[in-house]
Amino acid sequence: MPPTSHGVRLGLLGPLQVLRGDGAVAVTAPKHRAVLAILAINAGRPVSADRIAEELWQGSEPKFARKTLQGYVWRLRRLLGDDLRTRQGSYELSVASEETDVVRFERLLADGRRAVRDRQLTQARARLEAALTLWRGPALADVPATPMVRAHAGRLEEARLLAVEAVLRTDVDLGRPAAAIPELRELTLTYPAREPLHALLMLALYRAGRQAEALSAYGVLRATLIADHGLEPGRPVQELHRRILAADPALDRTDGRPDADQPSESIGRVASG
Repeated sequence: MPPTSHGVRLGLLGPLQVLRGDGAVAVTAPKHRAVLAILAINAGRPVSADRIAEELWQGSEPKFARKTLQGYVWRLRRLLGDDLRTRQGSYELSVASEETDVVRFERLLADGRRAVRDRQLTQARARLEAALTLWRGPALADVPATPMVRAHAGRLEEARLLAVEAVLRTDVDLGRPAAAIPELRELTLTYPAREPLHALLMLALYRAGRQAEALSAYGVLRATLIADHGLEPGRPVQELHRRILAADPALDRTDGRPDADQPSESIGRVASG
């Protein structure tokens, strides 16, 4: 991550990470990490003491909650110096959001998906891979799961999954379907109702010359959706199934040209399993 004018760099894509100069700042107490994570999520913007207290204790605040919170902030300020500021009943981590690994990831993901839309697939894959290398583990993995932390980590994990899907889609469209199949199989087990993943697995199997397995993958998805949600697969996946069943020659195209009838990561219902 590039240094800020204050010398602080933040990492949220994994365990909470704070770097100053050439070294890491150790924040060992769970409640301290929670406060710092809340401020990091809102980097460059003040967060009221009341909001932080509600996040930490969720309606069960101790008798001296405000004083306790002030103690947490005092200890964090000893580590972070003037980068942690007090502003009229609020606290602010004065690190611009652009200086976090989250914003770098989001920019690379946006660039990669834009390149996919423009069918610049080799460039797209490089950008998407660069985005994924910023991850060090589950988002905010070592931070107590306050409502704000949990929601933010969930959004980040969804964006990470979109990046993974897009990388695998470029492999399939660049004529390397067999390379994508093992990871797609694992992902469809992890997210059994996520239709774009199943559609991509079906397409990869078909392009790898495994038509029967592609049709079987559709059967697994359909059975799961009916059993768990009382739903049939969405129309794009049904259409892909029909085309695989008919051995549509257009499905074999791997020259990077778009095929509007193929499901992509942005088409169809997206549901976690």
